[in-house]
Amino acid sequence: MKKIRSFLVTILFCFLFIVCFTYREDIVNFVMSSAVQNKQVALPNDSNEANFNNYEFGFVKETDEFHVKNKQDILNVIYTILNHGINDFTFYCDKDYKNCTDDLGEISRDQVLLSTINNFVSPYNSYERVYFKITSYGEVNMSIDKLYSDEEIRSIESKIAEFETVNIKDNMSVRDKIKAFHDYLINNSIYDQERAKAIEDGNDIEGNNSHKANGPLIDGIALCSGYSDAMKIYLDKLGIPNYKISNSNHIWNLVNLDGEWLHLDLTWDDPVTTDGSNILLDRFFLITTDELHKLDSTGHNYNSVYYPEA
Repeated sequence: MKKIRSFLVTILFCFLFIVCFTYREDIVNFVMSSAVQNKQVALPNDSNEANFNNYEFGFVKETDEFHVKNKQDILNVIYTILNHGINDFTFYCDKDYKNCTDDLGEISRDQVLLSTINNFVSPYNSYERVYFKITSYGEVNMSIDKLYSDEEIRSIESKIAEFETVNIKDNMSVRDKIKAFHDYLINNSIYDQERAKAIEDGNDIEGNNSHKANGPLIDGIALCSGYSDAMKIYLDKLGIPNYKISNSNHIWNLVNLDGEWLHLDLTWDDPVTTDGSNILLDRFFLITTDELHKLDSTGHNYNSVYYPEA
C-alpha cells in the first residue's frame, strides 16, 4: 500500500512539474500581474517641486492614480511624472485594460505626442530623451534624461535675477513685466539663422544652445524653442498659467492673463532683416487667437485637441 501511495505521489509530482514547466511563462505572468494590481504607488518624496506647475489644462492633468485604465490615464501619468521632475518612475496597467501594452507602445513611438506633453511642464523638467520599458504583466518603467543640467539652470536663474534687478519695479503690472522680459530677450539676442538652415537640411549643429533658454538669455542666439523656453520659465516665476504651443515647424507661448488665453510669439517679434539690423516688434505680444490668425494663417496652425485653451 505504501509503495502504491509513493508511486502515485511521484506521478503527481511529475505531472505538476510538467505542467509548471510547460506553462511557466503564463504562471509567472499571472503571479506578477496579481502582485502588481495590489501594489501601492505614489510619487517619491524627492520630486522636483520647485519647478512644479500647479495649473489645470484640458489635454493632460495631474493624477495620483498610477494603475492606468485607458490611454488618457497613460498621458496623465506621463505628464505628472515630467511635471514633478522625476527621473525614473514605475507605474502599472490595470488588469482589465487589455490594450495597455499596445497603447503604451503607440504612445512611446509618437514623438509629436510626447513632445506636446513636454510643452506643458517647466522647461527645467522637460526631457531630452524619454525611455519606456514595458513588461508582459503590465509593469511600465519610464526613465527621463533631462534637457537642462543643474549648472544650466543655475546660470539661467542668475541671468533672470539680474534682469529683474535692473528692469522690474514693484509698481509694474504683470503685463508690463512680461513686456519688459519680451523686449529684453529680443534686444539681447538674434535668431539663429545658421542653425535653423542646418536643421532644415538635416545637419543640426552640435553644442549650440539656441534651442534652449540659455540661448537667448546667455549666448545671444535663439531658435523659436529657445525664445519660448525662456519666456515660459519667466511666466512660471510670475505664477501665470501658461504653456508652449507648437506645430511641426514652430513653437510659441500661450498665456492666461486676467482669465483670457493669449498668444505670445517672441520669434515673430524678432524678425530677420536683410541688413542685419535688430528690430523689436510687439505685433505678436499677448494677442487673441482671432488676432493671431488674422496676422498669420499658416505658420501658427496647431492641433486644437492638444491645445483646447487656444
